Amino acid sequence: MKLTNLAIVSMTALSAMMLYSCGNSISKNPKEGEEATVDAGDATFELVYVAPGSFTMGATPEHEGIDTFTELPTHRVTLSKGYFIGKTEVTQEQWEAIMEKNPSQVKTFNEKEDKSLPVTNITWADAKLFAKKLSEKTGMKFRLATEAEWEYAARGASKTYSRQFSGSQYLDQVACFNQNSNGTPHPVGQFRPNEIGTHDMSGNVSEWVEDNFTQYKDSAQTDPCYAVSDTLNHIARGGSFAHKTNQCRTASRESYAPGDSFANVGLRIVMEKE
Repeated sequence: MKLTNLAIVSMTALSAMMLYSCGNSISKNPKEGEEATVDAGDATFELVYVAPGSFTMGATPEHEGIDTFTELPTHRVTLSKGYFIGKTEVTQEQWEAIMEKNPSQVKTFNEKEDKSLPVTNITWADAKLFAKKLSEKTGMKFRLATEAEWEYAARGASKTYSRQFSGSQYLDQVACFNQNSNGTPHPVGQFRPNEIGTHDMSGNVSEWVEDNFTQYKDSAQTDPCYAVSDTLNHIARGGSFAHKTNQCRTASRESYAPGDSFANVGLRIVMEKE
């Protein structure tokens, strides 16, 4: 059968648009904020694309109640590669689909079992293993975000505004935190997303990232990642249902031993762009 020029163009456009099939929807040349879906069998993962860009990392002037030891000095960071980041925190349903067992202490919401709650009570090593197994199951490269990637996405990437929280200057619009949580995490995605479409980056549960804890330097950096040892303290970002307002800012940082696990710490995944 002879294809018309129009048919050839249409097929080429379709090929360029969709990089994967079999339940996956991922654009080959995504625009910032564009969504992607990955099918992992018993669970699907929704992600948002973050294009390469630059930003000022740390406690920029709009931030209040800062920790001068961990959040300063501010410094210019360039991310040279785009990446997909989880639209929400990893849920208990998604965790069970990959890891089988659910370690979370809180498994109910409004007195009913709810697997759309974020998974918690996981160590940094658990989070790393989850990303590894998800990669093996899907054939794509999943990992934890670097701390810089996390903060850039939380700030809204190229669409960032001078706001303390991810998506708003008013925390109760975008986050489950200690003043509205009733002492428990909420199902993911219930609060307003930020400018690129990610939810809960200023609350619900804190999220493990790749980096060890290190103090900031004021020099400009490209693609920083301070993952130098599995045994040193690692960073969690984003605040949680148990945290006060200032701990939910996009610049706020927490440091825990890699073997620690808590009822208010989970994870968000990154998928590398092919």
